[in-house]
Amino acid sequence: MPSCMFIGDHAVSREIYLTLLAVTEELILKEKVSTFYVGNNGTFDNLAQKALFHLKQKYPEIKAYTVLAYIPGKESPYEFPSRLETLYPEGLEKVPPRYAINHRNRWMLERSSFVITYPSLLGNSLKLATKARLSGKTVIDISQEAEDIFPLK
Repeated sequence: MPSCMFIGDHAVSREIYLTLLAVTEELILKEKVSTFYVGNNGTFDNLAQKALFHLKQKYPEIKAYTVLAYIPGKESPYEFPSRLETLYPEGLEKVPPRYAINHRNRWMLERSSFVITYPSLLGNSLKLATKARLSGKTVIDISQEAEDIFPLK
């Protein structure tokens, strides 16, 4: 069954939520995506978790996981509590903390067929979306769609 990950700028506007929800539901219905992976660092991840939490109420058969970058209990200023079941990738405890998020994101990418992204020009989300495209993943960039629906100007 197909799976999907989320990667985006951690300082996005909350107004993208409805776009994120609609695109995720479309993947469930049209592409039969049944497993979702999301981080827990920043606003984009928080919105993706919220969308998955609501969609799990409607489609209880889907699996949605928050994939942690740090061992639970070691707090980061950008982390927030998970609304979903959590995973901690095996071997991540051996990765230096500075590289933990990038390692976790690569772990999610390896397991995903689809990537929903709202990339930042300055962050690693754009690099990861490019890597996903180059490795044959279907990348759905919601930044333009969200801008069309909710102009931020």
